[in-house]
Amino acid sequence: MTNPTNSLTSRKKLLTKHKVRAKGKDLWNKISVTDKKNVISSVVPKKFSELRITSGSTGDPLYVFYSEEAVNAFINRTRVSLKKSGVTKKDIALNLFAYGNYVPGSMYEKACQLEKIAVLPLGAPNTYSKEKVVECMHKIRPSVWLSVPSYALGLLGVLRDLNSDYKPKKVIVAGEKLLESYIESFKKFGVEVSNHFGLTECPAIGVSKKNNLLSIEVINDGIYAEAIKNEDGLHFVITDLNNYSTPIIRYDTKDIIKDIKLNKDGSLKEFLLVGRNDDLIKLQGTLTSKAKLIEILNKFTDKFIINIKTKEDKDWLEITIDNHFKERERDIQQSLAFISCKKEIIFNENVEVPKTISNKIKHIVDLRK
Repeated sequence: MTNPTNSLTSRKKLLTKHKVRAKGKDLWNKISVTDKKNVISSVVPKKFSELRITSGSTGDPLYVFYSEEAVNAFINRTRVSLKKSGVTKKDIALNLFAYGNYVPGSMYEKACQLEKIAVLPLGAPNTYSKEKVVECMHKIRPSVWLSVPSYALGLLGVLRDLNSDYKPKKVIVAGEKLLESYIESFKKFGVEVSNHFGLTECPAIGVSKKNNLLSIEVINDGIYAEAIKNEDGLHFVITDLNNYSTPIIRYDTKDIIKDIKLNKDGSLKEFLLVGRNDDLIKLQGTLTSKAKLIEILNKFTDKFIINIKTKEDKDWLEITIDNHFKERERDIQQSLAFISCKKEIIFNENVEVPKTISNKIKHIVDLRK
C-alpha cells in the first residue's frame, strides 16, 4: 500500500517509467494537468494486462490500457471498498454491473472471490434479463447488490409490485451519479446504500461516508488524488501510481468537489462531490444544469426522456413522460418554469429511457446541430 505521508518516491518512479521529466523540490507541481485528450493521444503500449474502451460523454473512443500492477492495485482497492461498506464472508453478493468492456463487472467479481464472498455474476440486463434476475433473487436471496443506482431502484420497484417479502440489506452503487432523489428512494425502500467512486481511467478510488453518501473517503493505495483550483471551483485530479501502460498522471476528471481534507503529502483524504464540469448546457443562452433537470423530473417519475431540439432557430425541450402522470402536467410545467426556452410535454403509454452499453440511464439527448 502507498504511504499517503510519503508518496513522492512512487510518483517519481511513475514519471521515470513514462519518461516524463521534472526536477527540483517542487517537481510535481511542474507536471502539467492532463485530460481525456492526453489519454486519447497516448500511444499503444508494448505491454499491458487489460484494456477498456469507453467513449464517455465526449463520443471519442478512449483506450485505457492497464498494466498488471494497476489491475492488482484496483482489485485490492475494491476489496478495501467492500470491507469499508461492511460486506463480509457471511454475505451473498448479486453483481449487477455490466461485464465485457465495462470495468466494474469483472472487478467486483474478482474482489469478492479474493475476499471469499459468494458472488452471483448476473451482470446488467443485456447479459441476464430482469425477469431471470428476479427469479434468482427469490431463490438465493442475496444480501448485497452491486449495481448502478437506477437499475437497483428499478428492481426494488419490481419486488414491491410483486409484494415480495425479499429485499437486500444493502446496495453498493457505482458507475452513475447518485442523485438526491435516488437517495430518498432508497430510504423509502428501507435499504442501506454505500456509494463507491471510481473511473474507467482509474477504477476504485473511494467510498462514501455513512452519514453523507456524497462525501468520499479516498483509498490511498496506488493512487495520488489532488484538488486543483479551476474557474468553476476545485477539480478532482487523479494519478494512477501503478499504471505503467497508459499514463494517468495529474488527470483532471472534471468532477467538481468541496469540503476537502488532506494527507500530509498534500493528497486528498476525503472530499464532497458537487457535480461535473460538463453538467451545464446552454438553453437560449442561459446555462442550465442537466443534473437539476433530472432531479426535478425524478420527483415525479424515472420514466422520462428530454430531447433538446431546435425549432424556428430557438432551443426547444421535448419532454416525454409516462402517461400515468398526465394529471400532474401543471405541476411538472411549474417545476420547470425557471427554464427560459419553450417546453413541450408528451405523455406516452410506454416510455423506454435510452441506456448506454454499461446500463447507465441516459435521460437527456441533445439533438441540436
